[in-house]
Amino acid sequence: MARLELSNVSKSYGAFDAITDVSLAIEDGEFAVFVGPSGCGKSTLLRLIAGLDPISDGAIRIGPDDVTRRPAGTRSVAMVFQSYALYPHMSVYDNIAFPLQMERRSKGDIRQQVEKAAGTVQLSTRLKDKPSKLSGGQRQRVAIARAIVRKPKIFLMDEPLSNLDAALRIEMRTELTQLHKELGATMVYVTHDQLEAMTMADRIVVLNGGRVEQVGRPMDLYHKPVNRFVAGFIGSPPMNMLRSKVKAIESEYYSFEANGIGTIVIDGLAKRLKIGEEVVLGIRPEFLAPHPAGSEPLVKIGVVPRSVERLGAQTIVHSAIEGQNFTCVFAGDQVVEPGRALNVYCDAANIHVFDAAGITVSRN
Repeated sequence: MARLELSNVSKSYGAFDAITDVSLAIEDGEFAVFVGPSGCGKSTLLRLIAGLDPISDGAIRIGPDDVTRRPAGTRSVAMVFQSYALYPHMSVYDNIAFPLQMERRSKGDIRQQVEKAAGTVQLSTRLKDKPSKLSGGQRQRVAIARAIVRKPKIFLMDEPLSNLDAALRIEMRTELTQLHKELGATMVYVTHDQLEAMTMADRIVVLNGGRVEQVGRPMDLYHKPVNRFVAGFIGSPPMNMLRSKVKAIESEYYSFEANGIGTIVIDGLAKRLKIGEEVVLGIRPEFLAPHPAGSEPLVKIGVVPRSVERLGAQTIVHSAIEGQNFTCVFAGDQVVEPGRALNVYCDAANIHVFDAAGITVSRN
């Protein structure tokens, strides 16, 4: 296994900049997840690491080696694709064995490696079957086993679970996390699903428009997003955003005039805003409660539910404030009626503040 380092990596297609000045390091044995909306450049970045596409600028190192100009086959990486990329006419055994056969390994060595990998992904009894006889999850396990037998320094996975149904995705998330622990491997995983990123990653790399917005542990991104984009992308349902202005500044407090709500007082913020400056206040739905609770000061917000989702363990309430969606997450047994006004409460300490440029206003 090995450390992966990207230094000022960029990729352009003509006048279009797909990746811009990306620098990051993924440590030996780490499970890193690239996450972001469709078209943000996460799969492109994975292909650059794999050597499937040349970079336009910058450098890539795997362990001590500069692999920037090396062809894909010499980088000691193995890639698992969304489409499985299995040979339909070959058995499971032969699909897994294929890269070893290309290296002209002995039959005994190939059998030993294939059987070991098949056991790791729970396919020992399916080695004679063709891919057509397997479920989607089993086909993806074949693709993973084929990567394992190559014994790469780094595993690269490009949205490997996106073709699976919801229940199977949950099962495979658990299996991949366990596989990472068993192998002690360096893994780089791409997904557009922030839930996958939060549940699987040691660290998350949030991408947007070909640039890295933030790198950090899942809960650090959740609690301390560096900007409005990360705050809105990480978390489900997404963070509520309220347009506001700075109304007053006291020695330790800011007063904000929030559209459709009124005055909200927040303390402990860095003193870099000015009276009259436009900001956005962010409140996570799960930090809202239908009854006063928690420490002072509490913020009271009046809402009129438009729709209610009852999910058993949770009740999700959808409303709007000044034309902006506003969502609350309550306990599953909370009774809420659409159209009937109610007050919700949150601790002011749980409110995020973003300046006009979308950058988080830090707390002292």
